Formats: sequence, C-alpha cells, structure tokens
Amino acid sequence: MTEELSTGGAGIAPPAMRSVPCNLCGANDVRTIRESTGEGRIVQCRRCGLAYVSPRLSHDPRFQYESDEYHEKSQLATGRPGYTSYSSDYPVLYPYFGRVANEIAKIKPGARILEIGAASGYFLDQARRAGMRPEGIEPSKACQRIIRDELRLPVVAGSLEEAAVDPGTYDVIALFQTIEHLDDPRGGLMRMARWLKPGGLIVITTPNRGAWFSRLMGKRWFEYKPREHLYYFDAETISKMLEAVGFDRIVVRRDPNRYPVSFIFERLRRYYPPLRPIVGLVEKITPSRVKHWSIPLHYGSMKVMAYRAGITQ
Repeated sequence: MTEELSTGGAGIAPPAMRSVPCNLCGANDVRTIRESTGEGRIVQCRRCGLAYVSPRLSHDPRFQYESDEYHEKSQLATGRPGYTSYSSDYPVLYPYFGRVANEIAKIKPGARILEIGAASGYFLDQARRAGMRPEGIEPSKACQRIIRDELRLPVVAGSLEEAAVDPGTYDVIALFQTIEHLDDPRGGLMRMARWLKPGGLIVITTPNRGAWFSRLMGKRWFEYKPREHLYYFDAETISKMLEAVGFDRIVVRRDPNRYPVSFIFERLRRYYPPLRPIVGLVEKITPSRVKHWSIPLHYGSMKVMAYRAGITQ
C-alpha cells in the first residue's frame, strides 16, 4: 500500500509524493539515510537492510526515460535527470560491454539474450559480435531508432513492465545500471525469471552501496539520485531479492572498468560541484597526452550473476 503525501510552502504547488514499503521484505520500519531534497528521501529498511527512496515522486518514473533528451543534454546542461551525453561515453562503454559480452558468451554460447534498458545498443552490438542473438527493450524513441535502423537489431519499444514475453523465451537477460531505476524491482525480477528458460542466466550491474567509495562519501555518494535511482543495493540485499523470486547460484563481484583521465575529470565536475574549481585547475595543467591515458578504476559498481532455479546448468 502506498500513501500519498503533500509537501511545500504556502503559494507553491508541491510535487505529489508517495510513501512505499520495503520492496524486499514489505516492512515499513525505516531509518533516514538522506533527508529529502524535494525529489525524495533516502531510507533504509531496519528489517532487511534495503535502501530506497520513500517518499518518492508519485509520477511514473518510466516517463522520463522515454524523452530523447534523457541520454543527451541532461545533468549539468539542463538540471534534468539523465546523461550529459551518453554518446560521448562510447570510448568507455563499448570496450567494457565487449568484455562483458565475451564473458557471457563463454557461459552461454550462442545464447538468445535480452537486454533491459538497451540505450544506444552498445552491448547488443558486442553481444552479436560474441556470437549471441541479442534483442533489446528500450523506452527512448531516439535509442530505438539507433538500434533498429543503424545496428539492424531487434528492439521492443517500451519498458520491462509493458513488454509481453512468452515464458521460457531467453537463455540470458541482462540489465546494466538499470535495476536501481525500477519502481518495483522485485516484481521486475519475477517477470524476468518467467521469461528465462530453466537454468537461464541473469546478469545485473548496479551501484554497490556497500562498496568502499559509498561508505567513504556517506550521504554525499554521487549515486544518491532519488529522482532516478529508487533503490540502492549491496551484495546482501540484491542476493536476498534474487533468491526470493527464484534464482540461485548467485555470484556477486566487483565491476571495475578503465577510464580516460579526461572522463574522470568530467565526472568529478558533474557530481561534486564544490570540487569544480580544484578539478578545473588540475585539468588545466594536465598535459593533453595524460588526459587520454586510460586507468583502471573501481568506484563501487557490482556485477551480479544468477541462474533461474530448478535445473542445473
């Protein structure tokens, strides 16, 4: 059950907010991690430890991902949720997805694989190169056009909640930095479990609230974005949720990547405004060749693999 709330000062129409119970255990007993900034309060369930946004904006969160501007011209440029420029992240994301696709292909060679939240299709393209049969679900019309018209790959318009998929269709389902955006991740995982063949594999990456960087930054952790990220998992809570909906053989690992120095500068400017003057100064005196160096970095993402229960691999 959800509870509609109203907040705001006199003369100002406040955003409609709603409180939600814990998506993992159903409890309503929470402690506050970060007070509301007008887009939702981040709390942690005292019973199971799941962190999530409640109260949260009452609008359907899926609508913002349908906008053509979500993947471009958001964040610093407009103040809206989304990416400053998803396409500019290509040099970082495309090789990363190649490594992940090859890893999955070794486990499930030739797999029919579905990506939830396929964005511009970088992973789908790499999955095809790895010998798999990729398909995507993506709400953004601009991204759908790229996948369909440029990559010539199948894509379903819409969201996980809207998709009609026959049970036992896929060998693998993948979600990269997506599950934290879902309004009902437990319900979404139940749907995906049905879509997988017995013994099918699910691959999830998501920010790890238990990682060192999150603990270091506390309530200033840059992944705390209550308008976009509605849930904040750690290894224990994501494992519990997967077990609850019918997955087993769960493995949680760190999810590092390599980043150009220029990319790190950009992220620091974006997510930590007080550091912008210092970052700008350091960036100015950094030689151009150094800005193009790619360095390994693990800032707190985790990769989770699990199998639909009921049959051995």
